[in-house]
Amino acid sequence: MAVADPEPSPGVLLFRRDYHGPSGGHLKVWHYYLHARESRRFTPRLFVTPESRVDDACPWRGVTTLADWRPGEAAALFVAGLDWEAVPDDPGRPVINLVQGVRHADPADPRYPHLARPAARICVSAEVARAITATGIVNGPVHVIPAALDAADLPPPAKARDIPLLVAGAKRPEMATDVAGRLRDRGLAVTCLTTALPRRVFLDHLARAEVAVLLPLETEGFFLPVLEALALGALVVCPDCIGNRAICRDRVTALVPAFHAAAIAEAAREALALPAAPRRALRTAAAAVVACHGLAEERRAFLALLDHLPPTGGPP
Repeated sequence: MAVADPEPSPGVLLFRRDYHGPSGGHLKVWHYYLHARESRRFTPRLFVTPESRVDDACPWRGVTTLADWRPGEAAALFVAGLDWEAVPDDPGRPVINLVQGVRHADPADPRYPHLARPAARICVSAEVARAITATGIVNGPVHVIPAALDAADLPPPAKARDIPLLVAGAKRPEMATDVAGRLRDRGLAVTCLTTALPRRVFLDHLARAEVAVLLPLETEGFFLPVLEALALGALVVCPDCIGNRAICRDRVTALVPAFHAAAIAEAAREALALPAAPRRALRTAAAAVVACHGLAEERRAFLALLDHLPPTGGPP
């Protein structure tokens, strides 16, 4: 009787993180690390730089990490942001590059030159993919896997929404203060957040908010708090930030004012005054968008990409 060849041992898919506080970017890398655990071909391992400050909010707190960064011993590399700076010029193995921001396409950004390095790129939105492709220097295939939300990570929506107006602007504190002041001048009660909160506390605020005014940077690749707020049933006001155009459709899923304080404050006031029928319509459309951004679909697309990576370096 012929004996079947043994299944090859999974190779290491090596991740690297330099952590100095919670961010949506770190959270998404964590999701991909978890996805890789389901791979038939790879086993994820993680190196965290000695300079990192691992706090209670760090997603991989408690995970066994590698003592040294040894990319030459891995079967493939997973890099995001400035992780490229620790990758040899010719790593001799496939590289997966998670691209989370439109800023990668800016020649003045330190991430820009790395677009010319061979890799399979995962963009968190179609807008990011279009931006980097337009540079003409991208080396390797570009895949769009829309950023997904871990619904299990969300608190239940509050039974009583005791925050009528939430202005969240940790990335734009001056604008948040301006918007909140304009709303208070109209006699409205406002909760204004201008610094980053622990994730659970921030999500609790979103769950309690009737209207959530979210202030991203103008070149976000995907602004996850919008998706979280939509999932928690808040009426969302968010100015255009490029990477959210697929989920923030003006007066369909959210209100999308011009990117200045007066327009944002007016949209927030309008959202708060909406009659019941338009509120229901916004929330119904928002729920449909959220349903298209689940972790299961993100995981499926990533595992399919891993299954088709070549065994050696060069453009995958």
